Amino acid sequence: MELILLLLVWVAAPALFFLLFFLPLMLMARSLSDLVLIPRQIWMIAVNRRLRRHHALEHATINILEQRYGVKGLVGLSREDGFIIRGWSDPRILQQAAEEGLIRLSRGQCELAVHRRCGTSRAAANFASAAMVLAILLFWGRLELITVLLAGGLLVLLSPGLGVLMQRYLTTSCDVSGLTIAGVAPVSRQRPAFLFGMLFSQPRPTTYFVATEDRGHSRKTDDIIQRH
Repeated sequence: MELILLLLVWVAAPALFFLLFFLPLMLMARSLSDLVLIPRQIWMIAVNRRLRRHHALEHATINILEQRYGVKGLVGLSREDGFIIRGWSDPRILQQAAEEGLIRLSRGQCELAVHRRCGTSRAAANFASAAMVLAILLFWGRLELITVLLAGGLLVLLSPGLGVLMQRYLTTSCDVSGLTIAGVAPVSRQRPAFLFGMLFSQPRPTTYFVATEDRGHSRKTDDIIQRH
């Protein structure tokens, strides 16, 4: 019995040492990095009007697809000339959703510009966590496991609301006046499958670029896709 207890202590000691010493130090280092990098990333989006408008339209499109068709796991990436949607295979319905999102945003339905899984929300959560860790460190003068757990608990309560606020006021814009949907084109195609030299299956693309036009400046969708 004593041998078993000694073995348990011998196995558990490194883990306890890591939790009590290295984990707080790693968290502090990560927190300092987030406090510097995340505001810069958010600022770069906030001052880019075209990117904010496409970010809002990307969210509106994903929200409509999820609400209407019950799909999960869609991923979006906003660009200055449109946005990319990954995880959807029907370009016709995608374009319809984008056009509907554009109309509804222009009518003031700004709630569509916010999405719960947006990277902005994760960035907000990381920033809030970093700020809490630093505040706890300054208040208590040390960083321990209990303070880490406390920061995590506060983070769960505060980060969702902070993410929504950052999306609404910093990283999206409902002012989509002048924007139109130029077209939808596949970004990447999966290779067809062959069996005994014959075409077995032709997978449909699941990543599409939604190109936009702004105030009558026409662009060819195929030319835009070629640059991605």
